Amino acid sequence: MQQHRRIRPATYSLAAVLITLVVASGCAVPGYNEREAMLFEDNLHAEFKVASFSPKSNHFSGGSGVGVRMSYEYEYGMHFGFEVTSIEDVEGAPYSGPGSLGNPVAIRAVGEGALSHSDRRAFTINFDWDVPLAKEGNLPYIRYGFGVGGLYSKNHLSQGYLDAVEVGSPGAVVQVTDQLMFLVSPSASLRWDLVANSLSFVAEAQYDIASHDLIIDIDSDGDVAGKVDYGGLGAFVGLDYSF
Repeated sequence: MQQHRRIRPATYSLAAVLITLVVASGCAVPGYNEREAMLFEDNLHAEFKVASFSPKSNHFSGGSGVGVRMSYEYEYGMHFGFEVTSIEDVEGAPYSGPGSLGNPVAIRAVGEGALSHSDRRAFTINFDWDVPLAKEGNLPYIRYGFGVGGLYSKNHLSQGYLDAVEVGSPGAVVQVTDQLMFLVSPSASLRWDLVANSLSFVAEAQYDIASHDLIIDIDSDGDVAGKVDYGGLGAFVGLDYSF
């Protein structure tokens, strides 16, 4: 019987702490008073980035993709917007389990080792804060914040795993369900103005926090086959166009 993962209270606590830090951080920004902050308000931003992703799970290796963020910059250097990212071909290690899997318990016991790769799609609502490193000069500035939203992972089974199922359970139809889960993604970036108040270069790091039960269907009988940690570190470079 398929089970549904419940979001742990610790996840909500982490999100609450991040929100509090971002909202309260304006008091700690040196030399960044209200008048100066107001110079940056009422701008729209469009970011276009390429990404490299390093999963937390030891089973998976890196993937690559793209990200697009749209945001509105208002008073006190705050940003509110959304981001869509797509990471392709997060490769899993080759199947290394038994050569014969003869019953549902054994088939599901392989867990994430049955996955050959996954494709990730994420959507987050983002809150960010600018921290200038100096009042004057063309020095980079820091932007940090967090996103909350959902992560969709399209998983693929390893051919070696399917071959082992066929040896031990001839004719069995084995499938893995796609996963949709809650995502928290803190981020920090360095930004350099290429064209004043218009175009900036972005170097950003994001850390995805997400996990979900792996559901494997055997002849339409779906059940939990372990938990997969979908978290990891994303490194982005791109351009931020403001208008």
